[in-house]
Amino acid sequence: MDIWLLEDDFRIAAIHADYIRTIQRDAQVQQFLTGASLKEALLHNTPPAVLLMDLYIPDVTGYELVAYVRAHFPEIRIIMVTAAAERAHVEALYAYGVFDYIVKPFDEERLQKAFQQLHLTQSALQKKTHFTQQDLDTLFYRQNHSTTEKALPKGIDTFTLEQVIHLFKEQKYTTLTATQLSEVIGTSRSTARRYLEYLVEMNILETKLLYGTVGRPERNYVLRETYEQN
Repeated sequence: MDIWLLEDDFRIAAIHADYIRTIQRDAQVQQFLTGASLKEALLHNTPPAVLLMDLYIPDVTGYELVAYVRAHFPEIRIIMVTAAAERAHVEALYAYGVFDYIVKPFDEERLQKAFQQLHLTQSALQKKTHFTQQDLDTLFYRQNHSTTEKALPKGIDTFTLEQVIHLFKEQKYTTLTATQLSEVIGTSRSTARRYLEYLVEMNILETKLLYGTVGRPERNYVLRETYEQN
Protein backbone atom coordinates (compact mmCIF):
# COMPACT_ATOMS: atom_id res chain seq x y z
CA MET A 1 0.00 0.00 0.00
CA ASP A 2 1.35 3.43 -0.99
CA ILE A 3 0.60 6.08 1.61
CA TRP A 4 1.36 9.76 1.14
CA LEU A 5 1.56 12.26 3.96
CA LEU A 6 1.14 16.02 3.54
CA GLU A 7 2.33 17.95 6.60
CA ASP A 8 4.28 21.23 6.46
CA ASP A 9 6.00 20.71 9.83
CA PHE A 10 8.77 18.20 9.12
CA ARG A 11 9.02 17.15 12.79
CA ILE A 12 5.32 16.29 12.99
CA ALA A 13 5.52 14.64 9.57
CA ALA A 14 8.31 12.37 10.81
CA ILE A 15 6.27 11.34 13.87
CA HIS A 16 3.21 10.57 11.77
CA ALA A 17 5.32 8.65 9.26
CA ASP A 18 6.72 6.52 12.10
CA TYR A 19 3.16 5.80 13.28
CA ILE A 20 2.20 4.70 9.77
CA ARG A 21 5.23 2.44 9.37
CA THR A 22 4.52 0.81 12.74
CA ILE A 23 0.92 0.07 11.78
CA GLN A 24 1.52 -0.69 8.08
CA ARG A 25 4.91 -2.38 8.04
CA ASP A 26 4.86 -3.02 4.29
CA ALA A 27 3.65 0.47 3.36
CA GLN A 28 5.61 2.74 1.04
CA VAL A 29 5.39 6.12 2.78
CA GLN A 30 6.19 9.40 1.04
CA GLN A 31 6.21 12.75 2.84
CA PHE A 32 5.36 16.13 1.33
CA LEU A 33 5.79 19.54 2.92
CA THR A 34 3.88 21.60 0.35
CA GLY A 35 0.72 21.29 -1.69
CA ALA A 36 2.67 22.10 -4.85
CA SER A 37 5.07 19.19 -4.40
CA LEU A 38 2.13 16.87 -3.75
CA LYS A 39 0.33 17.97 -6.92
CA GLU A 40 3.51 17.54 -8.94
CA ALA A 41 3.96 14.00 -7.59
CA LEU A 42 0.34 13.13 -8.38
CA LEU A 43 0.81 14.18 -12.00
CA HIS A 44 3.92 12.07 -12.56
CA ASN A 45 3.47 9.01 -10.35
CA THR A 46 0.96 6.30 -9.61
CA PRO A 47 -1.49 7.82 -7.11
CA PRO A 48 -1.32 6.46 -3.57
CA ALA A 49 -4.04 4.37 -1.98
CA VAL A 50 -4.21 6.75 0.98
CA LEU A 51 -3.45 10.42 1.53
CA LEU A 52 -3.11 11.80 5.06
CA MET A 53 -3.18 15.59 4.98
CA ASP A 54 -3.43 18.63 7.20
CA LEU A 55 -5.99 21.31 6.47
CA TYR A 56 -3.50 24.12 7.03
CA ILE A 57 -0.81 24.10 4.33
CA PRO A 58 1.00 27.41 3.66
CA ASP A 59 1.00 27.33 -0.15
CA VAL A 60 -2.51 25.98 -0.75
CA THR A 61 -5.83 25.91 1.08
CA GLY A 62 -6.81 22.49 2.37
CA TYR A 63 -10.23 22.71 0.77
CA GLU A 64 -8.73 23.47 -2.62
CA LEU A 65 -6.43 20.48 -2.41
CA VAL A 66 -9.16 18.12 -1.21
CA ALA A 67 -11.40 19.26 -4.06
CA TYR A 68 -8.54 18.76 -6.53
CA VAL A 69 -7.84 15.22 -5.35
CA ARG A 70 -11.53 14.31 -5.31
CA ALA A 71 -11.99 15.62 -8.85
CA HIS A 72 -8.88 14.11 -10.46
CA PHE A 73 -8.02 11.11 -8.26
CA PRO A 74 -11.31 9.91 -6.70
CA GLU A 75 -9.82 6.51 -5.87
CA ILE A 76 -7.53 8.03 -3.21
CA ARG A 77 -8.81 7.68 0.36
CA ILE A 78 -8.26 11.00 2.11
CA ILE A 79 -7.72 11.06 5.87
CA MET A 80 -7.66 14.54 7.38
CA VAL A 81 -5.07 14.91 10.14
CA THR A 82 -5.55 18.39 11.51
CA ALA A 83 -6.08 20.54 14.59
CA ALA A 84 -9.12 22.09 12.91
CA ALA A 85 -12.18 20.77 14.70
CA GLU A 86 -14.64 23.61 14.16
CA ARG A 87 -18.07 22.68 12.87
CA ALA A 88 -17.67 24.56 9.58
CA HIS A 89 -14.53 22.59 8.72
CA VAL A 90 -15.99 19.24 9.75
CA GLU A 91 -19.21 19.78 7.76
CA ALA A 92 -17.38 20.97 4.65
CA LEU A 93 -14.83 18.16 4.61
CA TYR A 94 -17.51 15.58 5.33
CA ALA A 95 -19.36 16.89 2.28
CA TYR A 96 -16.18 16.48 0.24
CA GLY A 97 -16.22 12.80 1.12
CA VAL A 98 -13.05 12.44 3.18
CA PHE A 99 -12.63 8.90 4.46
CA ASP A 100 -11.72 9.81 8.05
CA TYR A 101 -11.05 12.86 10.20
CA ILE A 102 -8.41 12.73 12.94
CA VAL A 103 -7.81 15.67 15.25
CA LYS A 104 -4.27 16.53 16.36
CA PRO A 105 -2.73 15.56 18.63
CA PHE A 106 -3.66 11.90 18.32
CA ASP A 107 -2.18 8.58 19.35
CA GLU A 108 -1.16 5.56 17.34
CA GLU A 109 -4.27 3.63 18.37
CA ARG A 110 -6.59 6.16 16.68
CA LEU A 111 -4.63 5.96 13.44
CA GLN A 112 -4.68 2.18 13.66
CA LYS A 113 -8.49 2.24 13.73
CA ALA A 114 -8.48 4.32 10.55
CA PHE A 115 -6.33 1.77 8.77
CA GLN A 116 -8.42 -1.11 10.07
CA GLN A 117 -11.46 0.47 8.47
CA LEU A 118 -9.51 1.06 5.25
CA HIS A 119 -8.53 -2.60 5.04
CA LEU A 120 -12.05 -3.79 5.75
CA THR A 121 -13.57 -1.38 3.22
CA GLN A 122 -11.12 -2.41 0.51
CA SER A 123 -11.67 -6.08 1.30
CA ALA A 124 -15.45 -5.68 1.08
CA LEU A 125 -15.26 -3.83 -2.23
CA GLN A 126 -12.83 -6.27 -3.82
CA LYS A 127 -14.53 -9.48 -2.77
CA LYS A 128 -18.11 -8.69 -3.78
CA THR A 129 -19.78 -8.10 -7.12
CA HIS A 130 -23.23 -7.58 -5.61
CA PHE A 131 -24.11 -6.04 -2.25
CA THR A 132 -26.97 -6.71 0.10
CA GLN A 133 -28.45 -3.87 2.13
CA GLN A 134 -26.70 -5.22 5.20
CA ASP A 135 -23.38 -5.16 3.33
CA LEU A 136 -23.99 -1.54 2.37
CA ASP A 137 -25.07 -0.57 5.87
CA THR A 138 -21.83 -1.99 7.25
CA LEU A 139 -19.79 -0.32 4.53
CA PHE A 140 -21.35 3.13 4.81
CA TYR A 141 -22.40 3.33 8.43
CA ARG A 142 -19.29 1.49 9.62
CA GLN A 143 -21.06 0.19 12.65
CA ASN A 144 -23.46 -2.43 13.88
CA HIS A 145 -24.99 -2.44 17.34
CA SER A 146 -25.61 -6.14 17.82
CA THR A 147 -22.75 -6.57 20.30
CA THR A 148 -22.76 -3.18 22.01
CA GLU A 149 -25.11 -4.07 24.81
CA LYS A 150 -22.48 -5.78 26.93
CA ALA A 151 -19.43 -4.09 28.35
CA LEU A 152 -16.31 -5.19 26.50
CA PRO A 153 -13.04 -6.17 28.19
CA LYS A 154 -9.97 -3.93 28.02
CA GLY A 155 -8.31 -4.03 24.61
CA ILE A 156 -11.53 -4.89 22.75
CA ASP A 157 -13.46 -2.11 21.02
CA THR A 158 -16.94 -2.46 19.53
CA PHE A 159 -16.06 -1.22 16.08
CA THR A 160 -13.23 -3.69 15.46
CA LEU A 161 -15.16 -6.53 17.07
CA GLU A 162 -18.12 -6.03 14.75
CA GLN A 163 -15.84 -5.85 11.74
CA VAL A 164 -14.20 -9.18 12.66
CA ILE A 165 -17.63 -10.80 13.00
CA HIS A 166 -18.58 -9.29 9.65
CA LEU A 167 -15.55 -10.91 8.01
CA PHE A 168 -16.78 -14.33 9.06
CA LYS A 169 -20.53 -13.96 8.72
CA GLU A 170 -21.06 -11.64 5.76
CA GLN A 171 -17.94 -12.00 3.64
CA LYS A 172 -17.99 -15.78 4.03
CA TYR A 173 -14.50 -16.35 5.39
CA THR A 174 -14.72 -20.00 6.35
CA THR A 175 -11.55 -19.98 8.45
CA LEU A 176 -8.98 -17.46 9.67
CA THR A 177 -5.83 -17.72 11.73
CA ALA A 178 -4.60 -14.88 13.92
CA THR A 179 -1.86 -14.19 11.39
CA GLN A 180 -4.34 -13.96 8.51
CA LEU A 181 -6.72 -11.72 10.46
CA SER A 182 -3.89 -9.37 11.45
CA GLU A 183 -3.11 -8.86 7.75
CA VAL A 184 -6.77 -8.22 6.87
CA ILE A 185 -7.51 -5.67 9.60
CA GLY A 186 -4.03 -4.17 9.85
CA THR A 187 -3.14 -5.03 13.45
CA SER A 188 -0.48 -7.05 15.22
CA ARG A 189 -0.94 -10.80 15.45
CA SER A 190 -1.43 -10.59 19.23
CA THR A 191 -4.22 -8.01 18.82
CA ALA A 192 -5.94 -10.13 16.19
CA ARG A 193 -5.71 -13.19 18.46
CA ARG A 194 -7.26 -11.19 21.32
CA TYR A 195 -10.38 -10.54 19.25
CA LEU A 196 -10.58 -14.11 18.00
CA GLU A 197 -10.24 -15.57 21.47
CA TYR A 198 -12.90 -13.20 22.80
CA LEU A 199 -15.30 -14.39 20.10
CA VAL A 200 -14.53 -17.97 21.11
CA GLU A 201 -15.48 -17.07 24.70
CA MET A 202 -18.72 -15.56 23.37
CA ASN A 203 -19.50 -18.83 21.53
CA ILE A 204 -19.43 -17.05 18.18
CA LEU A 205 -16.28 -18.75 16.93
CA GLU A 206 -14.69 -22.11 17.60
CA THR A 207 -11.14 -23.29 17.06
CA LYS A 208 -9.57 -26.10 15.11
CA LEU A 209 -5.90 -26.96 14.94
CA LEU A 210 -4.23 -26.34 11.60
CA TYR A 211 -1.29 -28.67 11.06
CA GLY A 212 1.53 -27.48 8.82
CA THR A 213 4.63 -29.21 7.57
CA VAL A 214 6.87 -27.89 10.35
CA GLY A 215 6.50 -26.41 13.81
CA ARG A 216 3.54 -26.38 16.17
CA PRO A 217 -0.01 -26.49 14.81
CA GLU A 218 -1.72 -23.11 14.48
CA ARG A 219 -5.16 -22.33 15.84
CA ASN A 220 -7.71 -21.93 13.09
CA TYR A 221 -10.91 -19.99 13.88
CA VAL A 222 -14.27 -20.80 12.30
CA LEU A 223 -17.79 -19.49 12.77
CA ARG A 224 -19.97 -21.73 14.92
CA GLU A 225 -22.85 -23.24 12.93
CA THR A 226 -25.34 -22.19 15.59
CA TYR A 227 -24.28 -18.54 15.26
CA GLU A 228 -24.18 -18.70 11.44
CA GLN A 229 -27.85 -19.62 11.39
CA ASN A 230 -28.85 -16.55 13.45
